[in-house]
Amino acid sequence: MSGEYESKLMADFIEKWLGNPIFRKSLKLMTRRCPVDGRCAENALEMYATKTHKEMCIKCNLATFAIHKILDRVLKQTNLEKSNIKDHLSNSMWRKGLASVLEGIAEYGPRKPFTAYAPFLIVWNITRACNLKCKHCYEVAAKPGPDELNTQQALDAVDKLAEAGLAYIAISGGEPLVRKDLFKIIRHITDRGMAFSIASNATLMTKENAKKLKKYGCLFVQISVDGATAETHNWFRGVNAFERTIQGIKNLVEEDISVGISATVTHHNLQEIPKLLDLAEKLGVGTFMHYNFIPTGRGTGITDLDLTPDERQKLLETLANRTKKTKMRVLSTAPQYSRVCMEQEAATLAMTHFDYAGSEMMNSVRFLAEFIGGCGSGRLYCALEPNGDIEPCVFIPIKLGNIKTDDFLDIWHHADAFQKIRARDEFKGNCGKCDHRNVCGGCRARAYAYFGDLQAPDPGCIRNKEYFEQLKQKLKVPIDRSKVKR
Repeated sequence: MSGEYESKLMADFIEKWLGNPIFRKSLKLMTRRCPVDGRCAENALEMYATKTHKEMCIKCNLATFAIHKILDRVLKQTNLEKSNIKDHLSNSMWRKGLASVLEGIAEYGPRKPFTAYAPFLIVWNITRACNLKCKHCYEVAAKPGPDELNTQQALDAVDKLAEAGLAYIAISGGEPLVRKDLFKIIRHITDRGMAFSIASNATLMTKENAKKLKKYGCLFVQISVDGATAETHNWFRGVNAFERTIQGIKNLVEEDISVGISATVTHHNLQEIPKLLDLAEKLGVGTFMHYNFIPTGRGTGITDLDLTPDERQKLLETLANRTKKTKMRVLSTAPQYSRVCMEQEAATLAMTHFDYAGSEMMNSVRFLAEFIGGCGSGRLYCALEPNGDIEPCVFIPIKLGNIKTDDFLDIWHHADAFQKIRARDEFKGNCGKCDHRNVCGGCRARAYAYFGDLQAPDPGCIRNKEYFEQLKQKLKVPIDRSKVKR
């Protein structure tokens, strides 16, 4: 079956069935959260996958029966293999994620882009402690903060996130491996049925630590490498770390853990990106991720290194074209990457972590891209600070509440910052009227950092060049690369 045909079937199903007000009302009853039996949708999906039966109340039993019927109808209309779906749903991460989709449709409808009932994942900056001094660090990481969650508070936070329905926790920092109770927290994450990944500078990624991550089922390790040479990487990271970082990557690859290299691209390393991609392939990593530079934290001191819209456009085109020549996934946190990839008919999408192959799949990709919607802040994920503060994104330092004292889902559904991020028709500049608004939306972190407004235009996009020009004198951008101090 062609990608275009599959896409049409899925679009018809969502718009005719899930978009129907009567069906949505019924779905809300099916996806209720029972005070006795818990999350109805997740329980129903588990029984669908495993053919087991749980003793539940009458309402939950009826909800389970209805959800099973819906799944059978979806499979029949889309010709998807039932055995494959059951295999996926045997994994608690997939069950939690799909339950959030069903609950989200019941709550918000089949929006484009989609808003989940509970975030699929949270990026948890687990500590401010770090052994590097990166020039762009959003966390201004150095020493642990005095109010960081202690071990018991961190375990309680995991429980609250699990109860909210999260499927995935992406652990970041600071440097997570500095935290001595890290693996105790990781074990609790997996015990509560959630998956996890970790972002690290890899200088502490010994063979022993790599083996531990493998043991606990780490899905992905993202390693920051900001240059193809030691000189470039070390200047950006503030210490001589390149060789230890490369060895850490090798230790992970040796354990057959999925590894990705990430690079924050500025004028400092822009010319080395092709060589860095070559290095990533040589090391055997599966993913290369371009990180947009965000002027927050220490990054406020190096705004003169930011790329111009034209430079960013050319970089994204280079990355999109690279996807056609490599088995490695080449991704970007720049939401514009989805637009560029569609224009280039490349085999990936910005921040989706889905793989697509061949130009015949582009119509299917288009539909999925509008559903996923580029930047997922406030719709698919949010951030958790070392002290438990909840924020829209690790790059948007707006406190919305605290995991220790506030209701997580209440914040997710009602926080003003999330409402603003979700209202794309109210975005300013080209971001609010662009024909790619649903697949991109612009980077809200860059909008907030440069203009102090979550709904401002993203000045990094080639379609918002006039706003970048307004910033040009203030930021002294662009600069002569020859003047960059090493």
